[in-house]
Amino acid sequence: MKTELLRTIMFGAAITALSLSACKKSDGPGENIADSDRWITISGAMDDPSNAEVGDGNAGTMVYSLTVEEAKNPGISVNVFDQGMHVKSQRTARLQASADGKYLYNIQYVGEDGGIFNKMSVHGGKDFRPEGSEVDTEPYVSASPRWLKAVEGVGIAVKAEANAVVYEGASPNFVFKGRTASVDVITLDLNNPKITKVADFQLPLSPEEVAAGYYVSRIDVPVVNKAGNKVYIGAAISKHNTSSFTIGTDGLPVFAADNASPRSWAKTLVLDYPALENPKVLTSTQTRGSTNGYRSTMQYVGTDGHVYQATSGEGPGNGGSKILKISAESNDYDNSYVFSLDQALGETNTYIETWKYAGDGIGFVVYSKYTGTGNTRTGGYIARVNLNNKTATKYTLPNEATLNFGQIQAITMHDEDVFIAVAPVGMDGNMYIFNRKTGEMTVGAKLVNKPGNQYIGVY
Repeated sequence: MKTELLRTIMFGAAITALSLSACKKSDGPGENIADSDRWITISGAMDDPSNAEVGDGNAGTMVYSLTVEEAKNPGISVNVFDQGMHVKSQRTARLQASADGKYLYNIQYVGEDGGIFNKMSVHGGKDFRPEGSEVDTEPYVSASPRWLKAVEGVGIAVKAEANAVVYEGASPNFVFKGRTASVDVITLDLNNPKITKVADFQLPLSPEEVAAGYYVSRIDVPVVNKAGNKVYIGAAISKHNTSSFTIGTDGLPVFAADNASPRSWAKTLVLDYPALENPKVLTSTQTRGSTNGYRSTMQYVGTDGHVYQATSGEGPGNGGSKILKISAESNDYDNSYVFSLDQALGETNTYIETWKYAGDGIGFVVYSKYTGTGNTRTGGYIARVNLNNKTATKYTLPNEATLNFGQIQAITMHDEDVFIAVAPVGMDGNMYIFNRKTGEMTVGAKLVNKPGNQYIGVY
């Protein structure tokens, strides 16, 4: 494994490491921010009309900020697409925010400026002001990095790229030997924007899994643990059919994807933090799903210090999405614990799109359901979950059957309230506010939409 501390920021990295214990871990209860000091920022993704898929979000991202009072007021209407500010990014921007709502952080996605990090201060409405230096992450984690605010004041961006398949023999008797992944990880100082640490290493699975054709194909959603000494990174695992290949035009074998065999058990990459050393793959025995999510946070540090991690992609007929626990004591999966959304709701084939841990074992889950035709999903639903007694209560929303949360990026909290933007693609909707203690749902500001566009986040 190779790690490199950038010479120009050695002092800044040391300060970042020393201050970790003082960082606030989440924007949950106890943030002690007055309503008058808290901006609620909404984001919307614009449709690219040149693409066949309506609601692809590929034409960029708009943002607009409301006061807490405005966000909760159903008499207020906002159209982020006409009233908001366009965020720098060729396609859907990857946005994060500070716990107090005063700053937005963005890494541009693809294009000439893909991988450029920007910080903006929030001043209400469409008034977002650039702050600090732009930082180019592309040389380390590509023009389309996966990243999150992994702990208050620190961002972590990651990239996993599958290496070429290793094989032996000559045509037509090629023998599959295995495939690994090359991984790059960087840390970003969000307070004084700069890269503070970079690391790269090879990531194989166990020898048995490698021989069977399994390999890491994607990583995402990094989070730093409560102790501040580990970072957990979600992963997706793919598989080759080791006995099925075609011969390419170059005369080399192309091994087929294996979608018929059982999926890999859920896995997580863990590194020492802030050193970004000693990579290790953790394996759950509770579900065969992915832990990397899609553009949105899937794992949180709980009030009890454990990390709670949602899974997805188990596939129809396999028990639906789960929430797993990574122990604060062992820094490994607690395989005696599993929360099943299917079982808690009495439903089948649930798929967690994203969720928000709200403190004291309470969470709010946004999910869809497999249709039973391949891996297609339908609908958009919200449930309040209790991870302590493994129960869940589903809310009733307008247009549930036509909601699509596949692009959702963020849910936010202020005081005891959880804010979620709910609107079908191309249709008007509302901000919905959920009290984490009582579970009460109220309807907030009206979200005015435009054809093909969708609301994807609240910060």
